Amino acid sequence: MDKLFVDQTGKEYTTDDVCQVLKEIGADECDTLFIHSDILFGTLSKGLKRKDYLQALYDAVEQLHVTNLIIPTFTYSFCNHEDYDVRNSATSMGAFNEYIRKMPGRYRTLDPLLSLSVPENLRETFSLPCDHSLGSDSGFDILHRMENVKFLFLGARLGNCFTYVHYVEKMLDVPYRFDMPFSGRIIDAKGAVSEKTQYIHTACYGVRPADYYYFEDYLEQAGHLKKQRLGNLSAACISERDAYREIAGMLKKNIHYFLEVPFREEDLVHKYTKGLDGERITHC
Repeated sequence: MDKLFVDQTGKEYTTDDVCQVLKEIGADECDTLFIHSDILFGTLSKGLKRKDYLQALYDAVEQLHVTNLIIPTFTYSFCNHEDYDVRNSATSMGAFNEYIRKMPGRYRTLDPLLSLSVPENLRETFSLPCDHSLGSDSGFDILHRMENVKFLFLGARLGNCFTYVHYVEKMLDVPYRFDMPFSGRIIDAKGAVSEKTQYIHTACYGVRPADYYYFEDYLEQAGHLKKQRLGNLSAACISERDAYREIAGMLKKNIHYFLEVPFREEDLVHKYTKGLDGERITHC
């Protein structure tokens, strides 16, 4: 068994330990697993190189024998006034996701804001042209139409990285977000360059989106999100069907649910201010 890391209590974890935790939260009980990651579970075992650590974590996920592994490889390229280069634009979604996206046998979508890396067998499914990163035929919309999908939060917390919430907000056309266009150049896997305008459903100028740990807690308490400790962090899993239903249900009961404070009419200004003064966009 490969020794991977030691947590703050001195407990050592192996590849098999990671795999066992993932099985305990039901990550193996699906056909498609969508992975958000933050892999700082502890101190790496002595002599273990970072690349070998990433491969060992991937091996643990592979042991689940899930047919399709999908990862977000978002870059927000156009928001940051950059070309989106399918082969060379690094993702801002962490080292584990970047490691997987570079593996052979994978296809990266052409979305310059919210790209996904999917197995080659899903290339045709995820290659539909789409001008909106959260709208109809977007990656998340295609995911929603698939059967037996789960979201895995491998170290990451649902409360601060679940972009899928914004997809549901778009589907329900919430009043506190609007369709903001960004334009730039896309360089595809063959090196061909094209101009593109891409839209994303972003928060209005006066609106303050929340980090929704309270929603994460609710999902766990209600039994929809299964969570287990993994080193210094945790691993959690929820089905796409449960996630969509609960997000939509909360919004229908309280349109302000995913905001820090209720919006006012004067807050609903269709203006985008992030990225000024050299700030790099990591979410919209």
